[in-house]
Amino acid sequence: MQRVFYFPIKPRFQKLLGNKTYRQMCQHEFERPSNDEYMTDVYDAEAWKKFMGSATFPILRIGLLFCVDAIPAFAAGTLSLKPAEFINLSLPPSERCKSENILLLMLMPANLPKGKAQKKYYDFASKYELTDLAREGVDGVKVKVFSTSMDTKGREELLGTNIFMFF
Repeated sequence: MQRVFYFPIKPRFQKLLGNKTYRQMCQHEFERPSNDEYMTDVYDAEAWKKFMGSATFPILRIGLLFCVDAIPAFAAGTLSLKPAEFINLSLPPSERCKSENILLLMLMPANLPKGKAQKKYYDFASKYELTDLAREGVDGVKVKVFSTSMDTKGREELLGTNIFMFF
């Protein structure tokens, strides 16, 4: 039996974007000081500009970084889990990786067979809500998966899925 725990992110974005402080923090790209001579954040990269478009006030889109990797669930090493999560790159760098700002999408057992057994869960996430978030958004804000961050093994497991094919 395979069991994966899925935590929809759309309802969480609805609540987060309803919070004035969080929504204001998402304006970081628009409000930050910048200099065209230097790359100081992901926003300065050509790939970001091409995929995400220009920063606006108020914010009209949020860029996410998808991360997944196996971790030991217990000190005894008896079980490993793979949390699949998103980091909101539209937040200031000091806020992005705080636990309260990371969006957990799935918890998968690390011993889940590779290939189709894992791919179907990534495809589910893409079809269930990620495509809609990129096209329709939440409260007027589109949510796009800009990039992934994982080791080569993790990337191999993700290849062939639709998780970051949004327009």
